[in-house]
Amino acid sequence: MQGVIDIHTHPFTEETVKGQGLSYTEAHAFFGQSPKSPSHHWYKDRTTTPIEKSVAELKADDVDLAVVVNMNACVTWNSCLPNEYIGKYAAQNPDLYLGFAGIDPNSDRKGALAEVDRCVKDYGIVGLKFHPAYQNFFPNDRERAYPLYEKCVEYGIPVLFHTGATRMTRCTIKTCRPEFLDDVATDFPDLRIIMSHYGWPWTQEALAVIWRHQHVYMDLSGWMPTYIFAHEPGVFQYMNSVFPEKFVFGSDYPAISPKVWIEDFSKFWENGLEWGGKVRKFKEENLEKFFRTNAIEALNLKKLRPELASRTEFKILEY
Repeated sequence: MQGVIDIHTHPFTEETVKGQGLSYTEAHAFFGQSPKSPSHHWYKDRTTTPIEKSVAELKADDVDLAVVVNMNACVTWNSCLPNEYIGKYAAQNPDLYLGFAGIDPNSDRKGALAEVDRCVKDYGIVGLKFHPAYQNFFPNDRERAYPLYEKCVEYGIPVLFHTGATRMTRCTIKTCRPEFLDDVATDFPDLRIIMSHYGWPWTQEALAVIWRHQHVYMDLSGWMPTYIFAHEPGVFQYMNSVFPEKFVFGSDYPAISPKVWIEDFSKFWENGLEWGGKVRKFKEENLEKFFRTNAIEALNLKKLRPELASRTEFKILEY
């Protein structure tokens, strides 16, 4: 692919590992068991990934733009990677990275809102990332979370939510159901929301939410396409027919390499999808939506970073 936007990547530097704590590193140790995973070296010998290596790997995988996220749970876990770090991380490679801050909804409200202001005005942040399990909050919490969403609407920045199961340890997943984001999208119709990992095992809920709301999207990060189609074949069918404008590509790097994900997915657009006794081919315009143009809308890039929204054309390459 050429012109791919990866809407879901993580840093894995020494600072990141120290700041985000055991839950984060134990999750990457799980994914790193695969020799194909970019974090395999963490599984083998606990070495981290300097930014230069991450940049080289993403560009080698034909990624044009990549969202790099922070996750802060300073209240719940007493563990915090400063958002200023993510701002500087992204600023080192502004032609590649878009920084998403992490704000803990359990923090003091005044301080949390001031942090959003700093992130946007001082650090160049263009979105927020929430992990309801790791951060131990319900997304539809009006007292703790809604003031943060109001700030996001004010600045026009999107929010990326972890939905569904997680390999983050020492937490539970009950707060990660997509149905809670139905409340948020109803109360904040102008807020751009991206639900990660297609909400599994509550995928049908997630599909219903993105169908209902104009500015809610779904990424398929963290799962190989073969496994997605094996237990939720409807995801690819909806991607190719019912509402193709609501799905965005994300790898969850360094858990999964973008190129490995795309190579696995290539068999579906090359061979088609079997559904209802028929084989249906992926439409090229829907592939472009999934790998690029939907992300431009979901990230509000035409407003936030217009110079990036139109700089590269999408092209399908052979795999």
